[in-house]
Amino acid sequence: MKHIAVYIWDILYRFGGTESYTANLLYALQELYPDADITVITELHPGTYKPSTEAFVHRLNTAYGIHIRTNHISLSFFRSPSYKNKLQYLRFVYTLKQRTKPFDLFIYCSRGLYSGRAKKNIAIVHFPTEPKMVQSFSRRYPILKRFAQKTDREYLTSYCCFLPNSQFTAAWLTTMWHIDNNKITVLYPPVTPISIAKKPKTNTILICSRIEQSKKIEVLIKAYLSSPFLTQQYKLIIAGAAYTETQTYAAQLQRIAEHIRFFFNPDRQTLEQLYANATFFWHAKGFGIDENSSPYELEHFGITTVEAMSAGCIPIVINKGGQKEIVDDTCGRRWNTIEELVSYTEQIARNQELLQTLSQQAVQKSRNFSYENFKQRLQCILDSKL
Repeated sequence: MKHIAVYIWDILYRFGGTESYTANLLYALQELYPDADITVITELHPGTYKPSTEAFVHRLNTAYGIHIRTNHISLSFFRSPSYKNKLQYLRFVYTLKQRTKPFDLFIYCSRGLYSGRAKKNIAIVHFPTEPKMVQSFSRRYPILKRFAQKTDREYLTSYCCFLPNSQFTAAWLTTMWHIDNNKITVLYPPVTPISIAKKPKTNTILICSRIEQSKKIEVLIKAYLSSPFLTQQYKLIIAGAAYTETQTYAAQLQRIAEHIRFFFNPDRQTLEQLYANATFFWHAKGFGIDENSSPYELEHFGITTVEAMSAGCIPIVINKGGQKEIVDDTCGRRWNTIEELVSYTEQIARNQELLQTLSQQAVQKSRNFSYENFKQRLQCILDSKL
C-alpha cells in the first residue's frame, strides 16, 4: 500500500480525544507502512495561515507525546465551508470524494456522513451521526429526501468497515444504522501513558478535560466544596483546553471557588506533572443526562481517564457511557450521585492500603489501552480488510 489519506476536520485548531486518536493513528500507519505516502486532509479556517508539514508534525508530537516523522507526511487543505450555505456544503462533499480517488486507503476520522472514493475506505466512529433521513431538515423539506437517501446510502456502502471507539459507540452505531456486525470492529483509542518519573503522590484531586459546559465541571467543584474532609485534606486542580467560545464558562468556574487552581491550555509536560502528582481523577460528563435519549452528551470512551490511570490516579468517574468499559471496582469507582462521588473519594482517602492497591491496579488496567495494543489491533483489521 503506497498512498494513504486521513481526513480530520479541525486538527489544526483543537486538542482533544478525536485529535489524539488521529495523531496516534498517523503514527501507527507510519510504523506499519514505512514506505507509504500519508496525506492528512484537513480544513483551514478563513484568516489563518497554512502550517508547514514540519510545524504540523511538531505540534502533534508535542501535544500527544508521540514521535511522528516528517518524511512521507504531507498536508492537503480545504477552506472550511459554511454549513448553512448548501451550495458550499455540496461542493465540499463532492470535492472530498474526488480528492480521495487516487489513494489506496482513505480513513475518515471526523464526525459526519462524508464518504470517500479510494480503493478501500474505513470510517473511524467516535460517535455515530444519525442518518440524514431522520434529521429534522429532511422531515421539514420533503424535496431534500432524495439527497438524504443518497447521502445515507453512500455512507453505508463506501466504507468497507466501521471502527467505533468503544462497545458503547458500537451499540449506538448498530441501533442508528443497522449495519451488519461483520462490518463493525471496536478499536479502542490508543492512550499515551504518562512517562514522567514516578514521584510520591500529593493530596490532590485532578479534573482534566476540555473546559466546556458538557463536562459538568461546576458539578464537580460543588461536590468538592460540599465535603469538609476533602476541602481540608485535598487540593482540587482543574486543567484543560479553553477556547475562545468557552471563556465565559471558564470565568464562571473561577468565580465559584477562587482558591481552586486552574491550568488553561497546559502543554504536555505540565499535564504529565499534574497527573503524576494527583491521587484522584474525577469525571462527570453525562451527569443529569438520560443515557438512552441523549447518548451523544456522554463520554463515548474516556482518553483522559486512561491517561490519569496510567499515572496511578484513582478514577472516580460517572457510571455512564464508555467510562463503564474502563473503570471497575478493582481500579477505581463509578458513581451515580454526587453523594456517592464524595463518599467513595473520602472512603478511599481514609484507607491507605486500599488507596495504594487501587492506584497500582489503575496503572495495570490502563495498559489494556496502550499504543502497542492499538497498533497490533489496527494491523489485524487492515490485514483482513485490504
